[in-house]
Amino acid sequence: MIVLLNKYSNGGKSVKKWEESKPELEGKYFRGNYTLISDFEDFSKRLYNEFHKGERVVIGAGGDGTINFLLNQVMQMKKEERSQLIMGAIGLGSSNDFHKPFSEDKYLSCEVPLKLDCENAADHNVGQVDFEDENGKWNRKYFIINCSIGIIAKANYLFNSKEKVIKWLKSKWVMGTIWYAALRTLFAAKNVPAEIKVENKKISTEVTSLSVVINPHVSGNFCYDFNINSQSDYLGVGLCERMGILARLKTIISLTRGKFKGLPKTRSWMAREIEIKPDSPTPLELDGEVYLARRIKIKLLQGILKISQ
Repeated sequence: MIVLLNKYSNGGKSVKKWEESKPELEGKYFRGNYTLISDFEDFSKRLYNEFHKGERVVIGAGGDGTINFLLNQVMQMKKEERSQLIMGAIGLGSSNDFHKPFSEDKYLSCEVPLKLDCENAADHNVGQVDFEDENGKWNRKYFIINCSIGIIAKANYLFNSKEKVIKWLKSKWVMGTIWYAALRTLFAAKNVPAEIKVENKKISTEVTSLSVVINPHVSGNFCYDFNINSQSDYLGVGLCERMGILARLKTIISLTRGKFKGLPKTRSWMAREIEIKPDSPTPLELDGEVYLARRIKIKLLQGILKISQ
């Protein structure tokens, strides 16, 4: 077993959570020796070496960004190697959307959510994203929870920034930081003029927010009411367009109650492929990690990974 520990997750609180959790993890869930890695820069080489020593279980200990990093490392492996791996997770992050909906029997006693049942590992969908960055270079990344452009992406960009207010507030109150970033973006962010292609339907609009989801839980308490899960035949697509401040606020409040479909100035689809062309580079969020993109192509890869339950 390989465990990737993100010591910077949850505003730096993940190490303390890890130390609190370790005795229970070692007593109940880890069988024999395991390899703990906290150096992200060296992880790709270490993963390759440990795989060829016979390790087949890799665990992300951190938040959703840790899972996204781990996912993208695994997806760089050859198909025949990747098919032998099982991914799991220990939720040490601020939001832990990957673990949602939470299950009462998948927690440590210190309230850390888990995905460590390797014996019942199940196929899991992944989203593939090809995007052109602000320098004209094409990149390929993957997501396992959701991706978005618009105010959710911009709020994540702000949440991950090094602004003094963000850094101070995150160290004191993570959920408050999420709300601060969301509300600040709500009032300040402009709609994004873009052309969107969902399957064969083309749309020209001004995007307030566009989310493409595998898991309908998107940051904190926000959740779409899509009938979708990690093994669905389609991605869920939720578009908010041409919204002013009042409509944005109403939509955000509705999302905290798990309601989206049918709201004014929204559209939703189930799709396997989506293309987005904003009129200028805009933040693109993948499982909380943010890039700048000016052309985006999203594709569903169905059941491509084995994930612990």
